[in-house]
Amino acid sequence: MLRPTIPPDELTAYLFGGARSSLASEVGPWLIASSRFRAFAEAYRDKIRKKARGPRDEESRRDLAFELAFAARLLDDRRFALEYEPYGVGRRAPDFRATFRSLRFNVEVRRLRSAPMPGSPPDPARLIRAVSDKLGQLPPSTMNVLVIGGDGPPSAADALVSAMLWLQERAARKDDRFFQDHGFTGVRDFLRRYQRLSGALWFAGDLAAPPSLWRNPQARHRLPDDLTRALSLPAR
Repeated sequence: MLRPTIPPDELTAYLFGGARSSLASEVGPWLIASSRFRAFAEAYRDKIRKKARGPRDEESRRDLAFELAFAARLLDDRRFALEYEPYGVGRRAPDFRATFRSLRFNVEVRRLRSAPMPGSPPDPARLIRAVSDKLGQLPPSTMNVLVIGGDGPPSAADALVSAMLWLQERAARKDDRFFQDHGFTGVRDFLRRYQRLSGALWFAGDLAAPPSLWRNPQARHRLPDDLTRALSLPAR
């Protein structure tokens, strides 16, 4: 990865505008703390700037902050390298392509927006719809990891496992209508896309805490143990 050349305050201003921006307040310190994240943000500054200037509401800004927070977290481990939107802007494709040592995989990030009652676990229906939507963005022939974050308690990670098992059960029942209602042509289309998902990470509120990791037993490309351990570590 190239060394950063733009001072952190100048880069923050370019990406997010004035100091009053909530994104500048949140992401700015990460640019100071991590030269690797600053080099990443500098390399993709035009993409980040365009996305940062787009959101008009707080939830959209928090979505972008979560996406960048995961990038900063991954780059804190020197075994990882990261590319941003490698398949092109505006396409239904993963947010990142990561390299762990010499092993490449895709990462798609989704923040579940605030629940009606703060601190409550995610609504299973919302979680299932979010997972179903993201399955449509995963390309074949490589490992794909889905990163999900929410404001629920750490125990909410159980909801992710339950959602995956529930989807598998629906597929076993050949419930074409359900999967058609969730953006697939039917059970076969769901299973084809579901097998592209190697695993999912759940972050409850704080990305500094170790995530819960679920590995898909039906994945065509399974996560190796060393990558699983690296993804599961707490932030440094």
